[in-house]
Amino acid sequence: MEEIRQLLSVNGQKQFDDIVSQRVLGASRHIHMIGDMFLDLAKKAETENMEPGRLIEEITQVADYFKRTRGEASCAVTNAVNEMLVGMKDIEKKAGTEAVCTVRQAVFAYREKAECDIRIVVDCGAQLAKEMRKILVFDYSSTVNAFLQKLDNPEVEVYIPESRSINGGAEFARTAVRKGMKVHFIPDSAMMYFLRDCEAAFCGAETLFPDGTAFNTTGSEIVGLICKELKIPFYILTPMVKLDIRGIYGYRRKTVTNDLKQRFRSVGLTEEEMKSIDFRCPELLPIDRSYITGFITEMGIIPTDSLYEQALEYHRKLEGGRGYV
Repeated sequence: MEEIRQLLSVNGQKQFDDIVSQRVLGASRHIHMIGDMFLDLAKKAETENMEPGRLIEEITQVADYFKRTRGEASCAVTNAVNEMLVGMKDIEKKAGTEAVCTVRQAVFAYREKAECDIRIVVDCGAQLAKEMRKILVFDYSSTVNAFLQKLDNPEVEVYIPESRSINGGAEFARTAVRKGMKVHFIPDSAMMYFLRDCEAAFCGAETLFPDGTAFNTTGSEIVGLICKELKIPFYILTPMVKLDIRGIYGYRRKTVTNDLKQRFRSVGLTEEEMKSIDFRCPELLPIDRSYITGFITEMGIIPTDSLYEQALEYHRKLEGGRGYV
């Protein structure tokens, strides 16, 4: 690790440390910081008149380190890094100045594309829901929040279940109130009662797999199960960068648990009583493909049964970045 860290400038090393020590959290922020490290190495190459072959070797070392570490927890990091590497293909064959420019173009092109992808996801979702009278949104997702901001439907009523496992509903409620929507802020235990009157439910995804399974915050699978039972469409809003292609090679994601003891302190139990209670709960759980109507992505609204083909197409585009390795 230290050998890779030493490739970077002082500022680059700070960003490296911020990710490794978890002083900065969130896949999107980490992706941006890794891109900054690539730019840092390009600047060093320009200053030192470095050979293009050496430049791409150092970029690859940094890329491989973060794919191996941070990418294990979030496939979005691996996919984003590979998308940037695709833009640097054959860099070793270029002149020094051209190689440096290629790195910069690859990083900024990825950032522009990522912003564009989110806009398309949000626009597709807003178009789908523009005539709906009642919808439910679950969990907290910046993409779903942007969808609510974009939704131009003053008549819509939004049902927002508050999940105690994440306390994410309040942000949705703020957005919907500011948009002038009629908001129902409900406990998640009441979801089935209120979903009966909804035309669709929406949530984000932490990860999606080619077989149509999505992983998201605990409770999302309950929304899906209820929607299936009540025959209500259930949509996942997510860019394809969250695709974990390893599923086609037999990979199975392990369950991660959180200790919710601090969150339950407000219920009135004594310290002595709390010592005898197990507060552990899964952080993320799979949403079965049979519960999901479709994935709203930058490639359009993909029915669950069609995701596999679209996943392979997306994966092939990353082969210049050596796929998911």
